[in-house]
Amino acid sequence: MKKIITGLLVLSTLTFAKEKILVQGAMDMEVDYLVKSLKNPTKEHIGSWTFWKGDIGNHEVIVSRTEVGLVNAAAATAIGIEKYHPTIIINQGTSGGHDPKLHTGDIVLGSEVINMGAIRTERKENGIKENMKDGIFFDVVQRIRDKDENLVNYKSFISNESLLKVAEKTNYSQGKITLGIIGSADQWNRELERIKYLNETFKTSTEEMESVAVAQTAKAFNIPFLAIRVLSNTDIHNEDFNPKTALWCQEYTINVIKNLK
Repeated sequence: MKKIITGLLVLSTLTFAKEKILVQGAMDMEVDYLVKSLKNPTKEHIGSWTFWKGDIGNHEVIVSRTEVGLVNAAAATAIGIEKYHPTIIINQGTSGGHDPKLHTGDIVLGSEVINMGAIRTERKENGIKENMKDGIFFDVVQRIRDKDENLVNYKSFISNESLLKVAEKTNYSQGKITLGIIGSADQWNRELERIKYLNETFKTSTEEMESVAVAQTAKAFNIPFLAIRVLSNTDIHNEDFNPKTALWCQEYTINVIKNLK
């Protein structure tokens, strides 16, 4: 823990003079406005993934369309790191609400992100009914080797403290901004009892399919990371998917980038 805190304190002294920022979205609708906002953009395909490079404000920005899901997000992040050597990684996009206090249009800044699909179960004999509440968090999938080849297990990954502070102070008019836990998994949950269970078990504010893979990869490379997720829908309040939220999240993310000064 001392190493993590020390790193955050060092980063908090940065002035964000001119950063190289890898900013991600899974789908076209989550990156289109970012791409349009780039000055002098260039486009590059690497494997199945697409990157656009240009400038926003004082910073060099690489927009990455990661495609949907944890595997795609991890691969796109690793490629983006090796190819472009970013100094900051921002993962942003749409998500589904878990917290009853939040509504469509609200933004969650991922103070923590967790793989809520990382579950193991103890043996049960045939005929004993399955119960999702018997699942045990499987932190093995979130472990990373440090520079000394030691394995370190992580319950969750945290967004960079300095980036969170900038994001908290950035104006947003479509809803409220809150710090919270973002749950990632290759899932789209609409069962209210399951959503309640995930919220109570992992304390999640919202769910999506990429952030934890990006956070884990960024941590492995020791690159400051920030997760930004807008609630595009929440079945808790019977609020259906609103595609406009993807645009709102990109507009807000651009303002966060411009405020890194």
